[in-house]
Amino acid sequence: MSDPEPDPATLQHFSLYGNKCVPSTRRVLGSEWETKPFSRPVSSRWRATIPSASLPHLLNGYCPSVMEEKWFVYSDGPDLNGSCAVHMHRSWGGEKMFEVRLQMRGMGQDGEVTEVVWESDPHLLRWSSEEFAKSTAKEVCAWVLGVEVNVHE
Repeated sequence: MSDPEPDPATLQHFSLYGNKCVPSTRRVLGSEWETKPFSRPVSSRWRATIPSASLPHLLNGYCPSVMEEKWFVYSDGPDLNGSCAVHMHRSWGGEKMFEVRLQMRGMGQDGEVTEVVWESDPHLLRWSSEEFAKSTAKEVCAWVLGVEVNVHE
């Protein structure tokens, strides 16, 4: 007896996000992977928070170990003002797809997401809209980093 065919939504999710990942226990550096910058970035304000308990996972990022882990994620910061950027690259080609910018408020406080930046070049990213960028960045945080992004309207 053969395994049942996966449903289209499951296949689409795997195609975009890959295998579920185990959050990194160490800080991943941008120099650990061959990456490419945005080709045509666009940005939008984004009102969301990251729970304080999840901030270490977000800052640690993720370095894939097999092809089925489809994202390389690392962060810069926080700087002296608490500003931080989380960079999300496709693992296979290193293309930068998303960047989530946030403000750290202090020990024990939630991080405040202020902006999302995404690739608008249709040759690199087929669906280029603000809604897609926010939902995809949110799912990369959840699926790859184990971090929930709490969106505010």
